[in-house]
Amino acid sequence: MIGWRLRLRRPGYALALQGGGVGVFYLTVFAAFRLYHVLPPEAALILLFCIATLSAALAVLQNAQALAALGASGGFLAPILASTGGGSHVMLFSYYAMLNLGILSIAWFKAWRPLNVLGFAFTFGIGTLWGSQYYRPELFSSTEPFLVLFFAMYLAIPILFARRRAPELKSYVDGTLIFGTPLVAFGLQTQLASGMEYGAAWSAVVLSLVYLLLATWLFRRQRDSLRLLVESFLALGVIFATLAIPLALDGRWTSATWALEGAAILWTGVRQDRRVARAFGLFLQVAAGFAFLFALERGHGNVAVFNSFYLGCLFISVAGFFCNWYLERNRSRVHIIELALAKAVFVWGLLWWIAGGVHEIELRVATAQQNHAVLLFAAGSSLLFSILHSRIAWSHARFPALELLPVMLILALVDVGEQTHPLSGLGALAWPAAIAIHLWILRRHDEEENRYVDLLHAGQILLLCALCSWELNWNINQAVEASRVWGLIAWAIVPAAVLALLSLRAERLPWPVRGHVAVYMTAAGAPLAIYLCAWIVVSNAVTTGDASPLPYVPLLNPLDLSQIAAWLCVIAWLRGMKRCDLSDYAAENPLLCYGGLGAVAFIALNGALLRALHHLADVPYTLHSMLSSMLVQAALSIFWSALALCAMVSASRMHVRPLWITGAALMGVVVVKLFLVDLSNIGGVERIVSFIGVGVLMLVIGYLSPVPPRAVEQPQ
Repeated sequence: MIGWRLRLRRPGYALALQGGGVGVFYLTVFAAFRLYHVLPPEAALILLFCIATLSAALAVLQNAQALAALGASGGFLAPILASTGGGSHVMLFSYYAMLNLGILSIAWFKAWRPLNVLGFAFTFGIGTLWGSQYYRPELFSSTEPFLVLFFAMYLAIPILFARRRAPELKSYVDGTLIFGTPLVAFGLQTQLASGMEYGAAWSAVVLSLVYLLLATWLFRRQRDSLRLLVESFLALGVIFATLAIPLALDGRWTSATWALEGAAILWTGVRQDRRVARAFGLFLQVAAGFAFLFALERGHGNVAVFNSFYLGCLFISVAGFFCNWYLERNRSRVHIIELALAKAVFVWGLLWWIAGGVHEIELRVATAQQNHAVLLFAAGSSLLFSILHSRIAWSHARFPALELLPVMLILALVDVGEQTHPLSGLGALAWPAAIAIHLWILRRHDEEENRYVDLLHAGQILLLCALCSWELNWNINQAVEASRVWGLIAWAIVPAAVLALLSLRAERLPWPVRGHVAVYMTAAGAPLAIYLCAWIVVSNAVTTGDASPLPYVPLLNPLDLSQIAAWLCVIAWLRGMKRCDLSDYAAENPLLCYGGLGAVAFIALNGALLRALHHLADVPYTLHSMLSSMLVQAALSIFWSALALCAMVSASRMHVRPLWITGAALMGVVVVKLFLVDLSNIGGVERIVSFIGVGVLMLVIGYLSPVPPRAVEQPQ
């Protein structure tokens, strides 16, 4: 009474007295019931309810939130204080319904958020504790109505709160109740309906309809003042409609709900500039992932794609992507640490995206086709991210969009390990689709001044050459099994054709070469030229050149002609580089270019000679047999002398002193070979022919090719 009388003169002191009085009332009733057993449980509960109601009335009359919170806390704790362990849950929840009705009534007049949150925490917290200990399926009919009632009350309270706060602070909602109520209520509802077929799915559908209808109604009535609340309800409606799909098949509702609710909370936190809400939304992303991992032992479902495992991964990744996109879009409104976390969330979402897709492929696709199915998944994902990058201005989506080529390279290596060919099975669809999508993505990002994009252009043409050569080799080997040389030639046809096309017509080719001539001529042309030189060297070592069913003709057989064509393509590339004003490799690196090309040509010509001796003189095509053959040694001496003659005569006519010195050095090697090898191993006619032939060629060299002067050393 004293506190009530002093409410106008000394309001702070008066509220303290009233709060103390309410506390004494609670303690008195508690002591009379529990300590001294003066009051029966029913009477104690009624008295505690009356005290709570009285304190709420005093709080509203005096605009005192603290007094209301004190009264509400005592009211919610009253059943626990008065409990003997054998009470009825119907009585308990009926009592809580009356208390929440009081809080709802207060919300009509006052925007007291702490009181609303306090009632929410007590109601659902104590309800969850009771359910974990005492709930049984046969209690569904007496428990479900109270859950629906409490959900409806705490759905209405934030609406009243938003209406009261709208004139003071535009676009403000109570995010805790807006998103916490469906999160907790749906979790409890899922447990109550666990024994019902599709219970969780139907619950999600009903919740979706409730939120969508509320959003529509509020939008028509108060679209301006409650716009953020309308958007929140609309988002929740879409979320629960989406959740109904996996829940109808087999449920992993926890992780999916947490991830999507976390994204919604972060969205609200950015809109309201509430850092704690944003942090909690990001935390829920991680919590959702761990909750999903703890449920891995559950079944995956029998329906492809539309099963809880894959859709759970999808929801977690989409929630992470949304958080990243929205934080980046509002980077001026968030802290720099949150921007760093946004990148981590993007990586988190991308990992779940990839893991879900790869796991689904392993589960649904035959083992032999899984690699190509992964390629299709990667290509489709890159296409989607590229579209999102431009459509919604999502900067981070650019990175997975441009990572298709590295994935294609890895999957091509996997195909090599499995000893298959690119267009086998699903590869006939996967590889052309992936290459086409990669070209389309490059076209979309063509205007970006980026070194990485240039490398993608070069890498793409190199990969395409490898795949086409690989497929051509496989098909030729299937058609001509008796000869190894045809399949070997297939590895040079496509690279040589591409290099020749770039060398002769690079400036006139359409996109993608147009606008990237330098990239294709240097970053793609140089590897192709080096590859063709290496192919010439390797092909001379691994095959006899047997082109069955065609007869063997020296220098006019398929292998020799292919080597000549490949060598000429490299020469054409060097000239094309100079013509395009990119680089004159031959002038800048004469020793490397001329020396390398000369060495390759020398190996190719010797290989042609040895293969001719193998086919025409029946000399076995092995290193030991060739070194031991007198005919081979004599032929090599004369052939090397002839090459030296050609080099030295050409050098004299063109005044290229280094070429003349190279020919002279080769001639010196021939002389040393004559005395150290030929004299010891060659007898009879071969030795005579070798010495006479070399001597005659040396005389011709001395007459036709004097040493060029030092003043002129470079080729014209």
